[in-house]
Amino acid sequence: MSSNRRAVRVLSIPANHPYTQAIRPAGVAYLPDPDIDGNWWPHPAFTAQYWRELDPADYPDILHVHFGFEHYTPDEIRDMVAALPVPLVVTVHDLDNPHLEDQREHHERLQVLVDAAAATLTLTECAAEVLRADYGVEEPIVVKHPRIAEAPVRAERGARAAVFVKSLRGNVVADPAFYRDIAAEVPVDVHAHDVPATAELRAGLAETANLRLIVHEPYGDEALFAAVASAGACVLPYTRGTHSGWLEMCRDHGTPVAVPDCGCYASQADTPEAVAEYPAGDGRAAGRAAQELLARGGVPYVGDREAQLHEVVAAHAAIYENLAGGAR
Repeated sequence: MSSNRRAVRVLSIPANHPYTQAIRPAGVAYLPDPDIDGNWWPHPAFTAQYWRELDPADYPDILHVHFGFEHYTPDEIRDMVAALPVPLVVTVHDLDNPHLEDQREHHERLQVLVDAAAATLTLTECAAEVLRADYGVEEPIVVKHPRIAEAPVRAERGARAAVFVKSLRGNVVADPAFYRDIAAEVPVDVHAHDVPATAELRAGLAETANLRLIVHEPYGDEALFAAVASAGACVLPYTRGTHSGWLEMCRDHGTPVAVPDCGCYASQADTPEAVAEYPAGDGRAAGRAAQELLARGGVPYVGDREAQLHEVVAAHAAIYENLAGGAR
């Protein structure tokens, strides 16, 4: 970008998220997230009123939507795009929203956004195919998910699978039978936050043969990366969703991943050898998938993460510069 022109100003929703910070090009100014009781959501820029009341002198050059639009109705999103005075970029992380059981309104909101978008991005060819076939997006742009860990942790890889349920987000299997069924097929460590949301699951897993329950406070990066790097395989215990930053983190450390057959998880991996797919919600099948991966051993990431990151950042820089060129 030319040094004698001001930086492209992007209202990224959100802005201060690890993914959006990772893909942010140099010389692009992200407007700050709002502080709404300590959160950035529900972001007011998803309302028509926000744009109608905003001084034109304060318009960003581009609105780039990543997440957070589930807080508004499809009609509110329609009103917003009708009032939007700047180009819209949409990155489709979630064809299905992991937080929602009923996806109908999510799909409707997503359709409104991609119909209005000057550019639609997504993370896998699998998701791009859905956007073309189901949403009429003629030319979705595929940009890979960048690395989570800048350097892989060197750890002795164990002979046990691992599942990280954290605080049981909405798309994580909560039924203890799923994890007991995994343990019937393969030795497994289940990592769970020490919070009320996991209490019933933890009680249901007590004294399960072949299963080690690890109850913990949220891990910092160092402890988390060490746990992932030492696992023989990780199981993603998801019932819905599309893409996974957790999968990328596992692959940063060469850990193979058992993935459910929903969404685009399997297609997200750097190499087919790094994943084994199982029917979502089927613990026995998940255990067998993990056992298959354990038998293969660790699978180093295939490709160059540094070069990939440069490509992802460059793709965003080109899109921003193209759309904002006439506004500066």
